[in-house]
Amino acid sequence: MRHKRPIRMLAWAMLAGGVASAGAAGRIKGDPAKAVSVVTEACAACHGQDGNSLVPNFPRLAGQAPEYLFLEMKDFKAERRKSEIMAPFLARLSESDLANLALYFSAQKPAPGEVTKPELLAVGKKVYLEGNPGSGVPSCDGCHDENGAGSSKFPRIAAQNVEYTLDQIKLYATHGRKNGVKAMRVVGERLTSQEAEAVAQYLASLK
Repeated sequence: MRHKRPIRMLAWAMLAGGVASAGAAGRIKGDPAKAVSVVTEACAACHGQDGNSLVPNFPRLAGQAPEYLFLEMKDFKAERRKSEIMAPFLARLSESDLANLALYFSAQKPAPGEVTKPELLAVGKKVYLEGNPGSGVPSCDGCHDENGAGSSKFPRIAAQNVEYTLDQIKLYATHGRKNGVKAMRVVGERLTSQEAEAVAQYLASLK
């Protein structure tokens, strides 16, 4: 445990560049009621009408911070974050539409995640809360909070789909996701495959 503070400080130091951009959106203003038809027509098939996606490789959006959702959608639209699925949908939406969607999904109640390998939860919890001092992996709770709720600057990751979490870790490790903070690339590169899966399982278990 004595190594936890230096590892956490490393994460914050490396995150410095990402914090400013994440907070740039400020308070999101819009009308979530105006997003309902867009969600039904374009979003629900992958993310669920209530943002609790049942498709393993798509993220759950319910309860996510609106600032984070807004910025991620803007990044998809501007192709700073690559997705052949998201880009066409977002290309025809205005900034007001994106704000409405962000507020809509943020207001939805997150459903419990699905743990498929409970035997990995203990390892996942240890890595999440303490990191791995030996390999230089920082703890996750410094940014995403102990309960995985995140903030306006860092995403909610509690109850996230296991497969989606693993996909994102791999993208960070291979520098395939370029709009994220630098610390996540370090995490992706240094986590072993077992640690990555254990953390993903642990995240799914968080309320």
